[in-house]
Amino acid sequence: MKKLMLVFALIMMTLTLSACDFLFIEEETQNEDPPIYNVNEFTRQELIDLVESLMEESYHRVEYDLESFEAAAVEMIESRRDSVVGVSASSGFGSGGTGSGVIYHKEGNEYYVVTNHHVLQPDGSTGPHSNIEIVYERNGMRYTIDNNNTEILGLNATTDLAVIRFTSNENFPTVDFADSYDIKIGQFAYAIGNPLGYSYFGSVTMGIISGLARFVPGSQYEVPFLQHDVAISPGNSGGALFNINGELIGINNMKIVDDATTNIGFAIPSNTVARVVDALQNEGEFIRPFFGISAAEGVAACGQDSGVCVSSINPDGTAGQTSLEEGDVIVGFKLEEWDDYQEILNFNELREAILNSKVGANVSIRYIRDNYVYETSYVELVVHPDDR
Repeated sequence: MKKLMLVFALIMMTLTLSACDFLFIEEETQNEDPPIYNVNEFTRQELIDLVESLMEESYHRVEYDLESFEAAAVEMIESRRDSVVGVSASSGFGSGGTGSGVIYHKEGNEYYVVTNHHVLQPDGSTGPHSNIEIVYERNGMRYTIDNNNTEILGLNATTDLAVIRFTSNENFPTVDFADSYDIKIGQFAYAIGNPLGYSYFGSVTMGIISGLARFVPGSQYEVPFLQHDVAISPGNSGGALFNINGELIGINNMKIVDDATTNIGFAIPSNTVARVVDALQNEGEFIRPFFGISAAEGVAACGQDSGVCVSSINPDGTAGQTSLEEGDVIVGFKLEEWDDYQEILNFNELREAILNSKVGANVSIRYIRDNYVYETSYVELVVHPDDR
């Protein structure tokens, strides 16, 4: 708006100057005669600078340098592309498939890869496949790290995540995890993976974040997905979703395939990935915590503007040990080691906060009852009934 006003002022000044010989007089200073300038001697830029200096508010010129943005994106992709590898799984009986994986940790010549559970178990079986290979690319040529140098450390079907360790003297970069709670709808996202197999190894696609904390109806996964419109295909599963800074914001998992839809893809957010892979790497399994309330998803059942209206409480869950009652509205979630409460705007955000916590962690809930705000005492998160 300021720029439009400035342009308008310049046009009016130009018209005025063309109609008469106009003299610009600076504000008088004490004991000095005011200098007189012929405005017709000013260049256009000098007039712009003059008007800007007389404006009451600071004026800032904004330019979008797309070439610099493109260069930054290219540099980011080049630095992260080798951290995404191919993952091949086979049973020795002809079944199996290919997908993608992301190297997130290194210890000496041992590398740790996160991928999807369904990449390693494409047929839905419960036991690990007999043959796992890691595939990588250098200078357009593909190389394989065979089953003798790979090991599955853990799998979790509910979150669709798995961890593989492989040994190699080749140097691979590792990724940094973003804080997925800071992700905003509309920010850029970049997928790197192997769509439709290794003929398209390391393909890069770009889009935006379309939704946060999406628990997909009918999905077998208990995951607060990031929704995005980045083009992904079979083979992208287990691959990376990066932000513009090259930080991992998610692991691509699935998309909706329907004649009526286009580019509705999902990724497991980085905070959930970090929590699950830590358990799989160090303990070999991921056990979900259980809070134990029911609530109407996406509905303000208590007439509230935000928060979670408690409809029932499971006495065997963590909530049964607190002062919560039916009709209370949960608005905050806090682990004991945190400095403050995480704001809870809806049921999906509460589910995500619980999933990203550990069994045995002490948690407090902030809630509203009869227009007063209360906080529960700290209680331990218990094991999910399905994981007991």
